[in-house]
Amino acid sequence: MKSGLKWVVVVSYDVACKYNINFMHHITHLDWPLVTARELCQIKNMRVDWLVPKFHLAAHIDSFADRYLLNWTKNVGRTCGENVESNWSSLNGLATSVHEMGFGNRRDAITDAVLHHNW
Repeated sequence: MKSGLKWVVVVSYDVACKYNINFMHHITHLDWPLVTARELCQIKNMRVDWLVPKFHLAAHIDSFADRYLLNWTKNVGRTCGENVESNWSSLNGLATSVHEMGFGNRRDAITDAVLHHNW
């Protein structure tokens, strides 16, 4: 990141309004750290935008709408934020097929199924 460019990461999650509050504390917890010191440095040099998908935002407090709405966020305004979840129902059936597979085979089967959805 020596070029001066700043990475922007957009997290679209149903409860991003709560999840982001202690995010750094949770990923750097002394008993079970989820990131290395190098990764932590990279994360601190990023801008992370926490947003709530449009369908779920209606269930949140009205004052959160402006802060967590995708419409007001640069470069993601017309995104609904729900597309990741739309594949779950059909991918849940895959669980019985990959349950007893080894790690590599399971990963390949899930990747193939997800790529099929993206096609």
